[in-house]
Amino acid sequence: MSNSIFSTQGKVVLATGATSGIGLGMCKGLAEFGCQQLILIHRPSTSPAEATAELKKISPLGDKLVVSYIQADVAEVNVEDIEEKIVKPALELSVTGKIDVLINNAGVNLRYTAEDFPEDQFQKVLQIDLLFPSKLTRLVGKHMLENNVRGKIIFTLSLISFQGGILSAPYAISKSGLKGFVQALSNEWSSKGINVNGIAPGYIETKLVKSLKEDPVRGRQITERIPIGRWGTPEDFRGPAAFLASSASDYVTGETLLVDGGWMAR
Repeated sequence: MSNSIFSTQGKVVLATGATSGIGLGMCKGLAEFGCQQLILIHRPSTSPAEATAELKKISPLGDKLVVSYIQADVAEVNVEDIEEKIVKPALELSVTGKIDVLINNAGVNLRYTAEDFPEDQFQKVLQIDLLFPSKLTRLVGKHMLENNVRGKIIFTLSLISFQGGILSAPYAISKSGLKGFVQALSNEWSSKGINVNGIAPGYIETKLVKSLKEDPVRGRQITERIPIGRWGTPEDFRGPAAFLASSASDYVTGETLLVDGGWMAR
């Protein structure tokens, strides 16, 4: 894939929330187009073995694709410790000493009414969905700037970045905030060689929404509202991620790409 405009050959990718679901789908896109290394941040409770096998299988490098790991729960890592616990280990693991692509995918959505949202759970959502990725991005962005890296940064956003949602106040704060953050960073960093963009998924078939999709009423209503006529899958994110991580998107920055089957157009 080295001769493709979508080539990620030689790139080192740092990704959160990428051992399953949408995050894995994104990383498969980058692996498919030839990235050299994927550094996956994963919770201690998850095993990256299956994801690693899938990534190597799809990569033109096969077993020569380097897949490395940093074990960390983003809910538990204090913002002040991200440099020591995430960024420095990632740079030590990097086969080139650099990070070319950052994928911020880790996220959580807890559902309570705004007035009765338990404070610890409210803060947990903000930590995972807003504080951690914004600090990680600032640190990785600084590394890119100091090392003249032609960098690509991708955030997983949400339909809630555009809509208020219901029973999701801290999630709305986070995803709307990150959408603005994408635009702010693009204003500061694009002229220095770093593109910053977001991907906003629609209704995607993952373990987290299995019960919703299988609900005989709500699941059917959602499917009928999607112009394409089906829910998305993690595989639908291979192309968008490869696009935003490659030279194909060099003139695209500050944007949020909807991958929603047309939901927001309805």
